[in-house]
Amino acid sequence: MIVRDKPTFWELIGMWRLSILRRIAPQIASILLWSCLVVWLNNSYATTLRAWTVAPFTLLGVALSIFLGFRNSACYDRWWEARRQLGAMVGEMRSFARICVSFPKIDQSDREALVRDAITYAYELMYSLRDGSRPTALPAEMQTTHNPPDFVLRSLGLRVAARLDQGVIGEQVYKLLEEKLTAFAAFQVACERIRSTPTPFTYTLLIHRTSYAYCFLLPFGLASTMGWATPLFTCLVAYAFFGLDALGDELEDPFGDHANALPLLALARTIEISLLESINAKEVPDFLQPVDFVLT
Repeated sequence: MIVRDKPTFWELIGMWRLSILRRIAPQIASILLWSCLVVWLNNSYATTLRAWTVAPFTLLGVALSIFLGFRNSACYDRWWEARRQLGAMVGEMRSFARICVSFPKIDQSDREALVRDAITYAYELMYSLRDGSRPTALPAEMQTTHNPPDFVLRSLGLRVAARLDQGVIGEQVYKLLEEKLTAFAAFQVACERIRSTPTPFTYTLLIHRTSYAYCFLLPFGLASTMGWATPLFTCLVAYAFFGLDALGDELEDPFGDHANALPLLALARTIEISLLESINAKEVPDFLQPVDFVLT
């Protein structure tokens, strides 16, 4: 996720690394070359393009803008829903730790075990949401499972149930802890639903095709009136349409590894710090900081 102060005017104009322009530069270059070719053809063979007018492109441009706006709104809703679910999970994790440390019958070793299992669950969930992000191999006990975070959550539930059987905690405390574990599972299911259910492919394909068709046909409607200014104007239109299209692709995947993805590891580190401080751990890591304005 990009984290930075509002850029100045000149920074806004010259910004490249965090711009969507890096991703769509090949398309813009193609449109530029194509527009120059169309203008050259118009100047060389003027009668072939005089019949083209800009009116049809105006109507199509308005329709395409509406479609792109609707798709980007839907993709942003996915991104925001994912952020809302993970933010709520941070609060439930803190509540879980607070319950563990608030009851005197739970000794320090049990508290640490429960809290550290919850931290492990948070990291395993983030790793599973962002495929391939795990820095090390899975522990031996999780090698055969297809859902590591669910495995950790089951183990955590068994640990809580064992404390009930041993009389360490009572029915009320067990009920409170079980409610938190159920909330963890609900957040996991919600995030997995977002990750595994993209926006309808046919709708995305329609937007892609229409954007390309519009931008490659637009020079024919402008060449006869704008001349060599056509490539500049066409590139600006292509930047807007291709940029919105590419941005929608990124927002559609809130758990990816691109700059606009959610900072999953930073959220897991936030949970780890909060939970370790709740048990007065001696070693508590620092918050993750943005690297070149990007928080992972």
